[in-house]
Amino acid sequence: MSVELRYLYAVARASAAGAIARAQLRGIGGGTVEVIVESDLLGVTSVVPAAEYEEQPLNDRLQDLDWLAPRAAAHQEVNGKLLDLADAVIPLAFGAIYRGTEGVRELLRGRAGDFADRLGSVEGRAEWIVSIEREGFPAASGDAIRALDAEISAAAPGRAFLLGKRREEVLREERRMRDAAVAEEAWAAIESIAERVYREPLIDDPTAAAVARFSVLAHRDREVELGDVVRRLGATGVSSGYRVRLSGPWPAYRFGGLPSERVASA
Repeated sequence: MSVELRYLYAVARASAAGAIARAQLRGIGGGTVEVIVESDLLGVTSVVPAAEYEEQPLNDRLQDLDWLAPRAAAHQEVNGKLLDLADAVIPLAFGAIYRGTEGVRELLRGRAGDFADRLGSVEGRAEWIVSIEREGFPAASGDAIRALDAEISAAAPGRAFLLGKRREEVLREERRMRDAAVAEEAWAAIESIAERVYREPLIDDPTAAAVARFSVLAHRDREVELGDVVRRLGATGVSSGYRVRLSGPWPAYRFGGLPSERVASA
């Protein structure tokens, strides 16, 4: 007889067990969210079907966005609610599966010290995302562009084409410099509120709207300050033509979370 599979959303302190149980959360596929307590720790879990969540079927389905999207959203929703039910939460990435309650208990026993350290580092804290996107680029008005425009208007077709290419290069460089200035201003302002800031890597694509994305770890009681800082960023002259947005609070995926761990045997 096969052992049930337990999907693990997060780890918290055992003292949060009562609050989590009373919340009657529903997880992936509408499954009942249950806590498994081991000493001072607990795992937040629900039972999932082996036909979808054994290692090979799960790996195959992770390529199917129609299958993945609602389940990833349910995962995120559970962890978001846990942030209000526990003083500290260590979220796992999507796809951490263990064989039965004993598989989860073994994890909690084996990594008790690591979990205690991680929980201490995020206690009373949460993670926010600050994203900066280009909404539209102001009309070019620099001396270099004006000079090129004058040359292009007076040039023969062949030379005008080459000057047009040069104009595109100058515009790209101007855009790169403005992007960098906006990102640097944001970093300095956010750092004054946050405990830790991490700039997420983005694909280097000059046509993409995304300019910068920061993961921010801060105390929950500084949320209003962080929101005020982001609003002020969006109103500065440097940020003209850019949109600065704040989302969260979330459990500390970047600063305290664990990567997904595929099916583990007890």
